[in-house]
Amino acid sequence: MGEITVEWPAQENEHGGRLLWFGSWLVGESGAEGEWFYTGRGGVRETYRVPPVASGVRIRRWPNEGLDAEYADVVGLGGLARLCPERLDFDVRQRFSRLPVDFE
Repeated sequence: MGEITVEWPAQENEHGGRLLWFGSWLVGESGAEGEWFYTGRGGVRETYRVPPVASGVRIRRWPNEGLDAEYADVVGLGGLARLCPERLDFDVRQRFSRLPVDFE
């Protein structure tokens, strides 16, 4: 399936420290979460071999480490060679959200 390079940003969280990031693979058509491939404070660029079962990636970030993480899903990795998490929209309902549809 190839490789993907992720440019993990060195952003600040609400406490003035470095934002915590987490990356995991999505597998199958239901958005099941597979193995993780990154956890750290950003400021690095890393390249990962995409597993044959991967249908996408889930990127989590913790703007406030006292609260749950925000996440964004990127589905359909074909042709995607580079990913910049700071450009993802963490403020929209994600395709594989487990929250009720009427949740606001």
